[in-house]
Amino acid sequence: MKPRVLLNFALGAAILFSGCSKDDDKPKPEEKQEVNYAFAVVGGVAPSLTTYIAGAADLNITHLSNSNATEQANFASMWHYKKAVYLTASGAPASMVKYEFNDKGIAVQSQKLIVPGANTFSSIEFISDNVAYASVGGGLARVVKFNPTTMQITGEVNLNSILKPAATSTFYLGMKARDGKLFMGVYYGGSADLLAKAYMAVINLSTDAVEKLIEDDRTAGIFQNGSSANGIEIDDAGDMYVMGIGSPSKPSGILRIKKGATDFDPDYFMNLDVAAGKSCRNFRLINGLAFVNRIVNEDDPYELNGANYEYYQIDLASKTSKGKVGNLPVIWGSSTGIIRKYTDGELLFTVSGATENAVYTYNIANGNLTKKFTLDGSRTTGFAALK
Repeated sequence: MKPRVLLNFALGAAILFSGCSKDDDKPKPEEKQEVNYAFAVVGGVAPSLTTYIAGAADLNITHLSNSNATEQANFASMWHYKKAVYLTASGAPASMVKYEFNDKGIAVQSQKLIVPGANTFSSIEFISDNVAYASVGGGLARVVKFNPTTMQITGEVNLNSILKPAATSTFYLGMKARDGKLFMGVYYGGSADLLAKAYMAVINLSTDAVEKLIEDDRTAGIFQNGSSANGIEIDDAGDMYVMGIGSPSKPSGILRIKKGATDFDPDYFMNLDVAAGKSCRNFRLINGLAFVNRIVNEDDPYELNGANYEYYQIDLASKTSKGKVGNLPVIWGSSTGIIRKYTDGELLFTVSGATENAVYTYNIANGNLTKKFTLDGSRTTGFAALK
């Protein structure tokens, strides 16, 4: 090979290797952090409480840390719709903050919805990408219609027809849409007669008008907001089951509104005080299995003295309890107690108690319980699979 040819070859090789070296030195783009599960965990000591919003790609973990979580400076409940989560907390004015997870897996505030004159959001029901309903209370009790994509209020349900002069307070707690209707729990305070019944408003979703108010005196107090503490469920047949937490004169119990109907079924009622032995709240129905939180000390239903509820399994058909769910510890059941489907054969239970904050798996076939992972903070107020 001639000297000039050799020189040109050497120079070309040097340039080639130099280019490769520069390419290798370029930082590689970060991989997108997929978030398929979202959690809201509360930590701190009252009144200085913080809610941490964290995401995870899967649940094959032993501990979920708050180190990568977004902070909201209050005790908040979490709702979700598709890939977004919505945090609501007590404190005027009633505020709902929408978070979406970015490519780094961090929850980022995108929009906020405020309802003046109220202190908190009580219930939210998502209908579609553009339609949702929310009730507010702790001041002016209202039901607003809003767009969950833009977070703008688009209307309001006129509730004048169901107001009762004898009630010193009115709360709208618990919502479920079915067959073009919005079924909403109504709680009237201040009157012994009103406290002795369960009430539910039936709202036409096409007109946003109240069609009627239904009532039942076999239980009382539809008083659960539908986020972490829930009281309205629909089974595979389309029948709706509604829990009342009871009152001094009435037991906690479960009513039914059959598919296609808009009245309580007179032929079905489960007295939970009898079936479980004590008062219950927070009702979930998954794969035909019903679970409630049964109170431990009936003198402390709102847990002023500490965690006070246990998970119990209920047979809706036979109206009997199948007993406590394994050896799960006592939990803060008036504000948490979340159950989610994991696989076809497993459920997930959140256990926020006096000594731990964890998630357990429950094998439906054999009843085995396994602690899956722990979380920071003292209470898990939100746990959702994002789709």
